[in-house]
Amino acid sequence: MKDLLKQARLDQKLSTRKLAELSKIDQALISKFENGFRIPTKKQVQTLAQILKIDLKKLLVAWYKVKLDKNFDLNSFAIQAITEILQEKGIEVGNDKKENQITEILDELEILKQKLTSLK
Repeated sequence: MKDLLKQARLDQKLSTRKLAELSKIDQALISKFENGFRIPTKKQVQTLAQILKIDLKKLLVAWYKVKLDKNFDLNSFAIQAITEILQEKGIEVGNDKKENQITEILDELEILKQKLTSLK
């Protein structure tokens, strides 16, 4: 996220001082965001995305990644817990979706095989 913020600021040809003025976020905080020493609030992320013309979805995903990485010990138990929470909310997890699709295809192939066998 820090690189995304800094690159967008440079692309817009803004100094940290000017960005601070436009965003009403302290210049020292902006510098800390860009150097990875602080994490902006969600409201600050939204403000910066708008001013720096960064896709909000892209910046929020980067923000959540940083927050999760800094605030949680992402060991196998934590990842399993997150996976289960997503499943409970009906959100497909990447690998599970692919595995489910493969299982469905294999099941369909088995049914077709049985039908062909019964025709003989």
